[in-house]
Amino acid sequence: MTTLSADDVTVVIPVHGPQPWLDEAIASARLDRPAEVILVENGSERVDGGALPDGVRLLRFGAIGRSRARNEGVAAARTPYVAFLDADDRTLPGRLPRQRDALVANPGAALCCSCVEAIDSDGAVIAGESTREHERFSALLARGFSVESLLVDCAIYTSGTLVRRDHFLAAGGFDREIDAYEDLDLYLRLADRWQIVAVNSTPLAQHRRHGSNTASHALYEGALHVSRKHLASGVERTPGRRRALLLERRVDSLWGLGDLSGARRAALRAARDEPALLRHARFRKRLVASLLPTAFVTSLRRIR
Repeated sequence: MTTLSADDVTVVIPVHGPQPWLDEAIASARLDRPAEVILVENGSERVDGGALPDGVRLLRFGAIGRSRARNEGVAAARTPYVAFLDADDRTLPGRLPRQRDALVANPGAALCCSCVEAIDSDGAVIAGESTREHERFSALLARGFSVESLLVDCAIYTSGTLVRRDHFLAAGGFDREIDAYEDLDLYLRLADRWQIVAVNSTPLAQHRRHGSNTASHALYEGALHVSRKHLASGVERTPGRRRALLLERRVDSLWGLGDLSGARRAALRAARDEPALLRHARFRKRLVASLLPTAFVTSLRRIR
């Protein structure tokens, strides 16, 4: 039976630099009455610890990055369940107990996720982008939460997740070397060992879109790191859909970073090792474009 409180859940919020929406994030998390909200300040020292409400604890570190900041928050938690929330996002009422109860009902699951709404800097719902996120998440639900499904499209936002603390720690937490797509890396590792479950497709968190969201260059860097890491784990020697999807992601990341010669080499190798990729329209486009003269492709990218 679903309970109203979440006194066995800790909410971890990493904080770095000025955070104009931090009070909103904290207030939204406290609505579900978690055991504690832990702020992990990462190299900025802008949060006034003395002004924080009861039930909110502040941990301060140097510039350790958001992955390690989240890990430190989980390590400091005293509850069996931990929910993540970014300092510019908001939790919707009922999220914490509903996600916790989903894990209780599925003992083999390590993580529960939910759909998110997109909001603007003022907190207003962005209808078109929210619809797109709902469609992406619904498609993920239909495919299931296998590693391969997550590699097709991982429509899971960190602020919409809750984990079993012991499973998170056993998996090694977030990779401290990755500060973009670190969430995908974690989900892939969790899905490889345990289950991931969801609270249907109703949004239970809000992801804020603003000018300081992670830059596209950093996202491509992170995606490249994730693809290389998981290929190096032995997947690269094992033919199959998982390898094909990781090879495709590597090509796409190199392309996005503007490394056209690297994308060409990676695409040719991927086509050789996984010919089924040639059925993917996006991959075919990258492969054909990578074979064109570099100067010509570079000029086209500038025009776009």
